[in-house]
This record gives sequence, structure tokens and C-alpha cells, in this order.
Amino acid sequence: MTDNLNVIMASLNDEQRQAVCCVDGPVLIVAGAGSGKTRVLTSRIAYLLASGAEPSGILALTFTKKAASEMKDRIASMVGKAGARRLVMGTFHAVFVRFLREYAGSLGYPENFTIYDTSDSISAIKACLKEMQLDDKIYKPKDVLSRISMAKNNLVTWQAYLSDPAVAEADLRSRKPRMGQLYGRYQEKLKAAGVMDFDDILLNTNYLLRDNREALVEIADRFTHIMVDEYQDTNKAQYIILRRLSQFRRNICVVGDDSQSIYAFRGAKIENILNFKKDYPECRTFRLECNYRSTQTIVNAANSLIAHNEGRIPKECYSSGAQGEKIHVISSGSEQEEAARITSDIISRIRSDHAEYKDFAILYRTNSQSRALEEQLRRRNVPYMIYSGNSFFDRAEVKDLMSYFKLCVNPSDDESFKRAVNRPARGIGATTLQKIAELASENKISMFKAGFEFPKVKPFCEMIETLSALVKITDAHDLARRIADDSGLYAMFRSDTSIEGQSRCANVEELVNSVAEFVEQRREEALDAGSDDSLFTLDDFLENVSLLSNVDVSDDEGGDNKVAMMTVHSAKGLEFPYVFVAGLEENLFPSMSMLSSARDIEEERRLFYVAVTRAEKAVTLSFAQTRMRNGKHESNAPSRFIGEIDRRYVENPPSELFHIPGTGQAWMGFGSQAVNRVSHPAAAPSAVSRPVPKTFVADFVPVAAEKLHEGQRIEHNRFGAGTILQMTGKYPDLKARIAFDDYGEKLLLLKYAKLRPLEQDRK
Repeated sequence: MTDNLNVIMASLNDEQRQAVCCVDGPVLIVAGAGSGKTRVLTSRIAYLLASGAEPSGILALTFTKKAASEMKDRIASMVGKAGARRLVMGTFHAVFVRFLREYAGSLGYPENFTIYDTSDSISAIKACLKEMQLDDKIYKPKDVLSRISMAKNNLVTWQAYLSDPAVAEADLRSRKPRMGQLYGRYQEKLKAAGVMDFDDILLNTNYLLRDNREALVEIADRFTHIMVDEYQDTNKAQYIILRRLSQFRRNICVVGDDSQSIYAFRGAKIENILNFKKDYPECRTFRLECNYRSTQTIVNAANSLIAHNEGRIPKECYSSGAQGEKIHVISSGSEQEEAARITSDIISRIRSDHAEYKDFAILYRTNSQSRALEEQLRRRNVPYMIYSGNSFFDRAEVKDLMSYFKLCVNPSDDESFKRAVNRPARGIGATTLQKIAELASENKISMFKAGFEFPKVKPFCEMIETLSALVKITDAHDLARRIADDSGLYAMFRSDTSIEGQSRCANVEELVNSVAEFVEQRREEALDAGSDDSLFTLDDFLENVSLLSNVDVSDDEGGDNKVAMMTVHSAKGLEFPYVFVAGLEENLFPSMSMLSSARDIEEERRLFYVAVTRAEKAVTLSFAQTRMRNGKHESNAPSRFIGEIDRRYVENPPSELFHIPGTGQAWMGFGSQAVNRVSHPAAAPSAVSRPVPKTFVADFVPVAAEKLHEGQRIEHNRFGAGTILQMTGKYPDLKARIAFDDYGEKLLLLKYAKLRPLEQDRK
């Protein structure tokens, strides 16, 4: 035991060591970016095991399977495989599904219930819309699913949803008065099919622990210690589950960083971590403030930024590394120029620093921003990979075979039936499917059972019936291969000799291979646990796949030496030597949809904080003066967040007027040296590298190009006053060379430039 403890403590600093050794009672560990929180969490579990704690009595919850696997490997390296193998460690959903299968009957579900992914849920919602004769242009399936998801994560059942007058009023205003009924129809459809969606796992675990006292006591009694990673990302449902499970022993340790709480749109509640001390008054708090990832300059810049948030737990992070270079700022004329400059900077940095492509990440607020960046990267032959959330399991041919797997495991799954029944084509069209659905509805049976009454469909149903009988008695890989053969999918994809067809065939084979790998991995785990006779079935595989996150299933075809491109949300938990943050303009980052309240702005600021703290060596911030959005060219001020970084940490701060919409105020400068230009005009910094452009105003109305002429005095919504020197070309390619009073000569394409005559010249 002493040797193990020495190994566990060897790599910890004083702050980390104190957090690891405090194992009794509630504990809050506030872990700044790059402060080694995973090391602390794994060391704490290893410390408990080395001190004699029973592995099966430790519950450790994460948000991704990848995080859980890495933590388990680290723990095994400290205390040995035998000590770590019986830990109850995994994602919230993966662990809670185990509880639900044990008590499925008490909740009205079969033990072999299946789990819908997003596309399955959207298909079910589309079916509900058709049944209820609702317009899918108004009740957009993705929006409906998002609304239902938010309700479930806040523990609002469809019955409670329907009975809430405020919710009904909000739905009426949004032209969706039947949203509550749609929620109810969707939920009834899932229940009838013996299916849960992802959010039902949390909702039903809450029902179980709330309504079944015996289950609550039995499950809670299993665990002497509960540990939670990324606690700032928990939603209301997860929060209440944890409160219930920890209420008896109160040995709960949560690790997180309120400054990185960025998932409010998914239902995450920053209050969960901010109010932990209120929920557990006797809790001990430890702050991990030493950043082992980033330079001191990056850490200082991030500190100065996040200090603008009022709702936060005080901490002052510092770096264990070198001072490092200052933050770079790029100002470009358009998104194309921005993309070109970022690409050039990457190539230059590779040459100067002997870096590799994989050392770089380009982050942005929305996925749509990737297009211009991709074009430039391709033009310069820079390999890249987009982390967009589209995984291997989202490909059509993979979903085809997966629908067979799901239907064999749970023949009541109507959505899988509808996808599988005519793949390969069996002459079963929409009319036949509609008749099957009507018969199923009339008799309150599944579409699979109803299908036996239709001659064209009966052979398919008989095949599924035969395969379904093998699920519990056949190895998952053996059955997967048989399904691929018997279904005709293998033959169909093999017969397509095109490049695309062969690619689809390879993906189907890869899915079957992934089942084999799953079985092999589970067998190794069973052998480690002292068992060698376990049978791992197809329903085990499906559960494993359905609980993977985007992080767990990200593709990386063709090697990993590529520039990473992703939204800032996708970058959470990752790190790169060099980080570029593109599109830092008002109404883009912060997003236009997040400007209505101080709370929303704080969420956006935390998101920007996450972007900056992904970097190890260097950060480059970029904004464009004009950008194409929704088919129109827009000009927005540089993001207020650039101006909130203390200028001491910025290499080339743009000396621009930062207008804060809705406040009537504008700020010049950076961070603590910013001054209010409205109330203290004389206090502006004297050292200005170039003139301050005119603040954007909402009432600026440009004139048509035909009203402009050479020699005319005009004003631009960004560059201010100037004189048109020359006009060339023909509309729509009419250009004007303009001498601006403060900005010199610029050549502008008039169909995009926003110009109007100066006041004295207006008619």
C-alpha cells in the first residue's frame, strides 16, 4: 500500500495532493483550464483503492466514454488492473442505463429496451407530425426534438408541459400551439415501441429514484464514494440524481470549472457548481490554479477576460511554463481574406517553428464559417479535418445495417422497421407502409407484427423473427455477419462497383468489424475480471454504440497529421500548440442570439475563454470587416471580447472603437486600460496607431450605386468620410476608388460597399 501511495502522490503539487487526500464528506475541486483535473480525479480514486476502498463501491461519472476509458487506464497504471477492473466508471447515460435495465419492469419498459439516436428520434417525430397532420415547416423536426430534449432535461414531462399556461402561451406565440400534444404523441410512440431516447435515460432514472424507494436505497447503498467530472456541465436531471444518490453518505466529490460552463443550450446549469457549497454546507473546497498547458501570457490574457464575468467562483490561475509570446490579432477585409491570412500564418509557423499540421486548430463559433477556411486550406494543399459531429455511425449505409440490428434486438421498434423493410428494395412502397402503420395503430401492435398480414412483407418479417430468436444465444459478431448476409445488404453493396459503392460496402464491413472488436474487448475485460465464459450479444453492442458521444466516435481517415477545424464547443477538453479563433465580430461571437441578457453574454464570454485556453504556445484572434451571412454582406464591429483582454498581453491590438450594442456606450482600448469614450472622452489613450473608425449605427442607409459619381463626397459605414476619385466597370461589377480622410485610398466593389453622400450632398 505504501508503494502505491508513493506512486500516486509522486506527480502531484501541493494543491492537488490536498484535494486527493480529502476523501470524506462533500468536496468541491475548482480546476482551472490545464490544471491537471483528470490527474487529480484519477489519483483520488487510486488513493481510495490503495487505502482499502472496495472498487465496486466507487462511482465515477464522466461525459464521454473516451474520458472514462483514459481515467480507468491511468488508475490501472497506479494500482494495477485487478484494483481498477470493478470500478463503476462511465458516462452518466451508460451507468444509469444499467440501473434502468434492472428496474425496467417497474417503469413499464421491457428489459431489452433499445435507445434511439438523434436521427431515429427525428424520424419518429416526422411520423407523429404526419399522424397529427401538422406542418413540418412550422413544426420543424429538429426544433421539436430540441424543445422536447430541453423539457426532459428539466424534468418536465409531457403531462406537465401540457398543463403549464406559460409554456402554452410561449408555444402559441411561436405558432406551435400543439407542441405539448406532439410531445405526448412522441413519448407514447417511444413507450409503445419499447424505446427510450437519450434524454429518457436521465428522465426515467429520476422517476426510478423518486418513485421507487426500494430502488433508491439499494442503488445508493452500493456506493461509498461518488465522483463527478465536469460538474459545471450537469443539467437539472443529473443534478437531482446526484443529490438523491449522495443523500445518505454524502461522500460526493465534484470536479469542474465554472469558467468553462458553455452548454446552457443543452440544459447545463452553471448554478449546480456555483451553489455546491449551499447544497453541501460542510463541503471542503480546493482550487487548482496552476496551468500546465499554456504560457503565462495566455493564462494572464484569459484571466483578464473572464474577470468581466460576475457569476463565477474566484480563482487566479497562473502558468508553470514560460512567459510566451503575446496574443496576435488579425484584421481582414473579408472572410476570404481572413481565411487566406490564417492559412498563410499556419504555413509560416510550420516553417519557422518546425511544427506539424496537427499542432494547429482553427476554432469558430458556428459550423457555417468553415467553408471559406476550407477553400483556402485546399488551395494551399494544407490537410485538414473538420470535427463536425458527423460520425461513422451517421452514414446512410451504416444506419441501414444498424436498423436491422435494432429490429432483431427489439422487433417493436417501428422506426427501425420502416428503414430496414425496403433496404434492399423489396417493392414495399410508401402506400404499403402506410397501410401497415394503420393496421398496427388500429390493433395497438408493432408494425413488425402487422407486417405478417401483407404478402410482400411477410418474408421479411419471418427473416427478422428467425434472427431475433438468436439474439440472446449468439455471439454478437457471428449474428452481425449473418444479418448482413441474410438481409441482402452485403450483396447489394458488393454489386455496386462504382467508387462510391465500394466505399459504402467497405463501411458496412467496417461496422461488422467494429462488432468483432467490441466482443474482443469485452472478452479481455471479462478475463481480467476472472471470467472466461461470458457471451456478448448484439444488444450489448447496440447499447455501447448508442451511448457514444461525438468525441468518442470522431473519424480520422488518412492519418492524424491535419489541421483541426471545429466549433469552440467541439474543442472543449482538447488542446493544441497553436490556436486560431476566427470570426471574432459582434453578432457572430458573441452570437446575435446571445445578446439579450447579461447571463447570455457571460455564457459567450466563457465560450471565448475556452477557445483561448485550448492553446499551449500561441493564440491568434481574427476578425473580418465584412462577411457574407444569409446571402448578404454584413459589417460588424470587432468582438467586444477582444477588447476585454488586457492590452499588455496583446501584440497588436486594433485601436478601434468597441461599440457595445444596447448600452449607448463605446470603449476604446483593452482590458483594465479601457476607457469609456462617452463619459470620459479626454481619457482616451494618446498612443493610437491609426484613426478610430466611425462606430456602426443602426440607421445607416446606403444609397444605390447609380446615385454615386466621381468627385462626390461620401461616407462609409466603417471608414467614415471620403471622396470618390474614380469609378470603373459596369454594374454589377462597378468599382469605386475612394480616398478616405482617415484611411487613405481603398478600392471598393459598390454592390457590397455601404456608401451614402455626406449630409450636405444629400438630396
